[in-house]
Amino acid sequence: MARVPELLLATLEELLDKELRTFQWFLSSNVLEGFPHIPKSRVDGVDRPRTVDLLVQTYGYNDAVTVTVDILMRMKLKLWAETLKENYDGGTDCTQIKALMPQASSGVYVIQPKGVNIPFKVYCEMRPDGGWTVFQRRSGGAVSFNRKWAAYKKGFGNLTQDHWLGLQMIFSLTKNKTKKWTMRVDLWDHEDVTAFAEYRNFRLGNEQAAFKLHVGKYQGNAGDAIRGAYSGIDQNGYGFSTPDRDNDGCSPCIFGDIAEAKCTNSNGGSWWYSRCGSASLNGDWHPAGDHIGWASGLYWHTWKKPAQYSLKATRMMIKS
Repeated sequence: MARVPELLLATLEELLDKELRTFQWFLSSNVLEGFPHIPKSRVDGVDRPRTVDLLVQTYGYNDAVTVTVDILMRMKLKLWAETLKENYDGGTDCTQIKALMPQASSGVYVIQPKGVNIPFKVYCEMRPDGGWTVFQRRSGGAVSFNRKWAAYKKGFGNLTQDHWLGLQMIFSLTKNKTKKWTMRVDLWDHEDVTAFAEYRNFRLGNEQAAFKLHVGKYQGNAGDAIRGAYSGIDQNGYGFSTPDRDNDGCSPCIFGDIAEAKCTNSNGGSWWYSRCGSASLNGDWHPAGDHIGWASGLYWHTWKKPAQYSLKATRMMIKS
């Protein structure tokens, strides 16, 4: 993957001086939908390297390519637009994008993991410790997570807001055995106190294995809810369960005087349930004041108690 400034400069060097001036006019106009314009006084008559600097400073790496392709298409320079798109590889994951573009900002990027024919979009959290690929975000009740297998396989929601990336996409990222993945879970309670859990050697099995969860060593301050607050409910090594596909090990599960045939019946949403367990972040979202007493909430029992405490917000992401 070439660095974005180098790709942009190589593209602009193919333009005639007259074409460069037209390109700069587009940058200073208001015709680019969804993107701010660059003041004419800053861009008019500057050379190609300075034009690239302005593109990157104004739009960031990913959108600088998008804007350049848009303008080239408006200029009827389809060949150069297509060449730029072909040469621009968004990376195999957010970690690689961060390594190649250290100043890249958080946002939506296009990635193409090895062995995947069609690129797809993800939200990259560009933290100082490396680029993280976000695969789950909860912050409210606008997006329902009470969905069936097909939806969880494909993904749903808005990448910049609440969403689930998709089990197939997560599998396609983590199946590369030459990379070691870390999963990070960020949690917020209704008082805006935060906690986190990280797991080394994260990966998912394929669909035939029900996208079985595999995690290694834990670190963090939220507690290891994946392996459970007590013995017998370790979710590591369990397949994903949805309302229409049960892999939770209950036959049935007994909780006091209650027999539960499927964890999705009581917990809501879908998860790597193991006799239900101590973690479930895809259940029903509950607002402050109505967040205690629901079995169907967003819970991480090794951190927040009572057991029916439903969290305000969550985020799950991975990096290699």
